[in-house]
Amino acid sequence: MAEKVVKGGFRASLALVVAVIALIFSLISYRRTGGLAHLENQIEALEKTTMKLKEETIQQVEKLEKRTGKALENLGKTLRLEETREKKETRRKESP
Repeated sequence: MAEKVVKGGFRASLALVVAVIALIFSLISYRRTGGLAHLENQIEALEKTTMKLKEETIQQVEKLEKRTGKALENLGKTLRLEETREKKETRRKESP
């Protein structure tokens, strides 16, 4: 009878054993770092930080809107005063 030759049998088995060992090491490392509980704590901390930054950003935008509104009001007043002065000067020049 002819013998069946399996190529790569030992190498494939060795690769499987190494992969399983690597998987075991990764699971041990994952549990050591805290696993899901640690990730959930990090997510909560990031959410809190994000909310604080959001509130600060909203406050800064509101301040900017107020300042911009005041600046536009002052610009409008200045333009009206300039127009009034120009009209007065034009009337003086037209009057003999």
